[in-house]
Amino acid sequence: MKGFALEFVFKMFLYIVVILVVISLIIHFKDEILSSLHLCDYLPGGCPSKQECSTIQASEAILTESVIEKYCSFCWQKTGLKDYAKDCICYVVSGTFSPAQFTLSDHCSLKCNKEATSLIFSYNHLLKKVFIEC
Repeated sequence: MKGFALEFVFKMFLYIVVILVVISLIIHFKDEILSSLHLCDYLPGGCPSKQECSTIQASEAILTESVIEKYCSFCWQKTGLKDYAKDCICYVVSGTFSPAQFTLSDHCSLKCNKEATSLIFSYNHLLKKVFIEC
């Protein structure tokens, strides 16, 4: 009788472990399962879209404080505001830039202190800042 009781307990424990492993695998590979079985079309919310960082090239005549603040704000809204988990080069803006004392928002940092013909707006996910470089 004792052997039967221990065998029953061990079987139940084994079943629970197998069920937990299967559930965790389904949760972990949920996106791959949904996309491979084409189930996104049938879900009410659809599948979540993957965030991709793209670099946009733009051109301005003169890179003034307002233009720099505009592109910095665009980059912040695209990455920092959404808590993007990777570094990203948001914009490469060409134009005439002369260094001056600019007052930018807290999430922007101007690292270019020489005359340049283009500025690079890049997001650093560790520091949660947009850096503006030559």
